[in-house]
Amino acid sequence: MKFINLENNLKSRPHQSIIKESNIKQIFDLVFENEGISRIEISRITNLSRSTVSLLMEELMDAGLIRMIGERASDSSGRKPIGLEINGDRAQIITLSLRKDHYHYILYDIRGRELEQFSHRIVYKNGCAAKIWNMLKSRSSCLDESRLLVVCVSIPAKINKTEKSINLSILDTDKNFDLLKELKSMCPQIPLVAVNQSSARAYAEYKYVYGGKNGDLIYFNIDDGVGAGIMVNGRLFTGEIGHMSIDPKGPRCVCGKQGCLENQISKTAVIKEFTARAGGDQNGVLYALIGGDPVRINYRLIREALEQGDLAVMAAARDIAEKIALGISNVICMFDPEKIVVGGNILELGRTFLNMVLARVEIPGINGVCTDISSQIVGSGIAHDAENLGVLRFFLDRIFTISVETVNTIYLGD
Repeated sequence: MKFINLENNLKSRPHQSIIKESNIKQIFDLVFENEGISRIEISRITNLSRSTVSLLMEELMDAGLIRMIGERASDSSGRKPIGLEINGDRAQIITLSLRKDHYHYILYDIRGRELEQFSHRIVYKNGCAAKIWNMLKSRSSCLDESRLLVVCVSIPAKINKTEKSINLSILDTDKNFDLLKELKSMCPQIPLVAVNQSSARAYAEYKYVYGGKNGDLIYFNIDDGVGAGIMVNGRLFTGEIGHMSIDPKGPRCVCGKQGCLENQISKTAVIKEFTARAGGDQNGVLYALIGGDPVRINYRLIREALEQGDLAVMAAARDIAEKIALGISNVICMFDPEKIVVGGNILELGRTFLNMVLARVEIPGINGVCTDISSQIVGSGIAHDAENLGVLRFFLDRIFTISVETVNTIYLGD
C-alpha cells in the first residue's frame, strides 16, 4: 500500500503538467471562494489571459466541476458577465472525526456544503471499518457511492509519516492494530486522507475564521486529549504539547514521562479534579446541581457552578487554568504566533473559566516584566464540527487535483 508525502505529490510530473494543474486549481479555488465570480474577474485576479481562462474553464465544465449560473449585473455596457459556481452535484466527500468511543460522520458535496451528519459508537479493532461503512450505508439518505471522491479522517493521535503509523493516541486500539490500513479498506477504490485532529481544527480556524490570511496561528486543542495545530507561514504542523511535562514529580503518563500536560488538563483529568475537590462539598452549588451524585459531574454543571461563584469550584478552576496557561505560555515562547486560539470541549466550561486562563498566560519580557498578550488569545470561532471542516478543506486545498488524477492511496497530513 502506498503512502504519499504531500510535499512531493506533483514533483515527479512534467513541468508543463505542473503549470497547468496550478492554473486550473487556482481557478477552481477562486470559484469555490467567490460564488458568482466571472471569467473576466478570474483573469484579472490571476493575471492569466482571457483565452487561457476560457480554455481551462471549458475543461472544468466538461469535468462537471463548474457550472454557469446566469448573467450578473454590470455597470459597463455590452455583454453581461456570466457568474460561475462549483457544481455540488458532481462529487461527494466523506469526513470522519474519530473520537475516544465514537466517530462523527459528515457528508459534504464538493462545494463544501453539508449534506448530512450523525455520530455512532465504535470500538477500534479489526473489522471496524466494515462496521462504519455498513452503518453509513444503512443510515444515510444522501450517500451516493458512484460520486464519492475521497474519505477524509481526523485522528486524535500523532501521525508518524516515517513509519506510516499513528501513536500517542487516546483511541483504545490494540498495539499492532494498523488503523490507517483498516480505514483504507472501507473504500478501497478511492483515496484516504488522514490528518491529526488538532491540526484539522487549526486548519479549519485558519480557513473559515481568518480566511487563510492569518499565516501564524496556534490552535490549542484541549479535549479528550491535548494537542496543538500550528500554522506557520501558511504551512501546517502538529505539536504534541499534551506530552510536555509541567511537573517532573507528577503522575506517570502513557508516553513514559511524568507530569505530562495531558494527564493534568484532558477532559478525564479535569472532571476527576472537580469531582475530588468540589463534588463532595455539601454546601456548594455544584453539589446541589448534581444532587449529591459525583458521577453526574460534567462541564455544563461545572460552568453553572462557576458562574454562581461556588468557592470550591472556583479554587479548582484556578488551579486547572494555571496548568493550561503554563502550557500555552511555553509554546508561545517557542513560536511567537500572531494568533492563539483555544478550542476543544474545554470551552464548555464557559467564558468565566477562559478568562481565568487568559489572566494567567505570562510571556517573559524585559527586566522581568511579563508581556500582556491577552488580545492575541481567543476562543475558537467554530462551535461545532471543526475537525470535519478542517480535513475537508485540507483535502480540497492541498491534495485534490483536477487536470491530473488524484492517486488512489493514503495521504498523511499533520
